[in-house]
Amino acid sequence: MIHHTVAFRFQPEVDQPTIDALLAELDGFPAEYPAMRRWSSGVNRSARDDRFTHAFSVEFDTEAELVAYLSSARHERFVTEVFRPVVAERAIVSYEYTPSAGDAMTQPARPHGPYGMEYARIEVPDLDETIEFLEYHVGLQVEERTAERAYLRTDIEHHCIELIAAPHREIGHTVAVGYSVENAEVLGQIQKRVVDAGLEVLELEERQRGLCDDGFAVRDPDGMLVELFVEFQEYAEAPHVELRPVDLVHPFLITEKFDEMVGFYQGVLGFMASDHVVGSTTFFRCEDRYHHSLAISRSRGEGSFVGHLCFAMKSLDHVMRMRARALYKDRPIVSDMVNHSASTSIAFYMHDPKYGPRYELCDAHRVFTPEEHETHRARKMTADPRNIDVWRPASDDWGRF
Repeated sequence: MIHHTVAFRFQPEVDQPTIDALLAELDGFPAEYPAMRRWSSGVNRSARDDRFTHAFSVEFDTEAELVAYLSSARHERFVTEVFRPVVAERAIVSYEYTPSAGDAMTQPARPHGPYGMEYARIEVPDLDETIEFLEYHVGLQVEERTAERAYLRTDIEHHCIELIAAPHREIGHTVAVGYSVENAEVLGQIQKRVVDAGLEVLELEERQRGLCDDGFAVRDPDGMLVELFVEFQEYAEAPHVELRPVDLVHPFLITEKFDEMVGFYQGVLGFMASDHVVGSTTFFRCEDRYHHSLAISRSRGEGSFVGHLCFAMKSLDHVMRMRARALYKDRPIVSDMVNHSASTSIAFYMHDPKYGPRYELCDAHRVFTPEEHETHRARKMTADPRNIDVWRPASDDWGRF
């Protein structure tokens, strides 16, 4: 176990609101760094040494977790932009110890995030055409349909895609994503973090309220609605369609507000970082332990939008059968046969803007073991195409992206 303590003294001219804001930001760190254990902070009460006015203390299971925290971009920004300008002096001590067998201190449970992705809600210019595309090229099954709306599913969950007729649009536009939560207690904890962050708690969309026991919604920094809920309704059996996905795994978000989005999804909602492509993308996982149930990528001037939705198929054979359908119908394959380095899945991507974002169909997706889920340290991978697709031959082979 690694114990890390920082004692510090504010500059005499620093006002109380500034002090309060810094201390509040510090106390928010455990929600952003799940590896932190036994966080505490407070005012120095020593009658023998008043050199420092404040201190905080935290523990990590391993030195690697401490180093990951200290070297993170979030920590560096805090130290450089918030801490150093107002602190006159500090002292830092880190030491390793072995807890005794009789140690009565219990390790508090880390904050939990959402369990897993359930659906995306997409406004499309032509409802009939989009349904036909998703049935034939993705393998989804229509369960409910009106003139204005359609629900499609892939497994036992009520739906994985909700379509809304929007004739005024020229291309499909994803307006919301939905994530299930393990239980009411975790849902309440997430909602409290949303309130503490000063964000507005919204009601679920009316139809979604009838498909779960409880939940709420919140807008991310890009304005997209994120719906969180418990006890999502399901069917007794999966669709009797052989060539279909088994799960909707993740959305891939492209954003002009990268730092704010990472702070929201990790620090507020409780997603856990799995891997980083430095300067480009961060992959986040939920409690279902997929390598990533969310990816956030820095926009290169394209704006902010949902880049793609990933579906896991039953096998590589099924991926190739869907690819053959796309080729047969001359559907645009915008990235062909990628062997993902981080998630270990093999996939291809289709995209016709009328029907929404790109659709990724993959053969499998890495699932962490329960132990890995609690102990995995997110890697910082170089922005090299071989760190995205192991089949790339060279560091400058970005051609298929």
